[in-house]
Amino acid sequence: MDFAEKGNQKKSSNNNDNDKVTKNDLNKVWVNWLFFQEACYNYERLQASGFLYAISPVLQKFYGDDPRQMKEALTRHMQFFNTEPYFGLAIHGVTLALEEERHKGEPISDEVINNIKTGLMGPLAGLGDSLRAGTIAPIVVGLCIPLGRQGNLIAPFLLEGILIAIFWPLSRWILRTSYEKGKEGVQEIFRSGLLDKVTKFTAILGSMTLGALAASYVTLKTTAKITIGKGSVIDIQKDFFNSVLTNFLPLAATLLCVWLLNKKFSATQILLIFAGVVTAGVLLGIL
Repeated sequence: MDFAEKGNQKKSSNNNDNDKVTKNDLNKVWVNWLFFQEACYNYERLQASGFLYAISPVLQKFYGDDPRQMKEALTRHMQFFNTEPYFGLAIHGVTLALEEERHKGEPISDEVINNIKTGLMGPLAGLGDSLRAGTIAPIVVGLCIPLGRQGNLIAPFLLEGILIAIFWPLSRWILRTSYEKGKEGVQEIFRSGLLDKVTKFTAILGSMTLGALAASYVTLKTTAKITIGKGSVIDIQKDFFNSVLTNFLPLAATLLCVWLLNKKFSATQILLIFAGVVTAGVLLGIL
């Protein structure tokens, strides 16, 4: 009798596991996304195939025995998707929560799931890009560049190691928390105004960091000289820029790049413009 009861309890536990996303399922989703987020990346759907592959263990668990529902799920999550890869995992968590409720019989339509995904893509991409690409990554790069310039082979490994140590645990926590809180928790973050404060702070800090990097690593000098009278030569770089307007030319080049970006010039166009300016300067003997 005891064995029968234990067997029934085990069977009941398995049935419950099939109706919810477990810790093991979240780990699979996390690993799939980290390593295959841009698998089959294309201009039509961007990260959609990577997103679908990431959550496929859960979809297989929920709908694997029903070909019709499985087909609908695959179609549902092959819609256009693109966001920041680490903070964007909040979308995966919310989606898993919605899929779980749908599997349990809640009237959650395809439109609801896709609309929530679409609505969160932009804000989370902005938050993630500001914190990761605009703030933390430049700071870590700035710390590792001096080691690399000295010929230290540990620099690239240290760079990747620090970034992984920061963002991998953080992304796993974001996925778990967003799943547990569901869409209400994520939406509460936006309603509270916390996102605006964080975005403003990171934008300021990111601008300061990029400004410091530009001042440290952008170099531009002129070889132009002006002859006054007989034997009197003024070296513009040495006598003017180095003495009166220190680092004026690197600042001017940086501001020109920013201005071109604001005018919607592409990176390729900006590179061609700078290449043309430098070439003309060399031919004229002023650079």
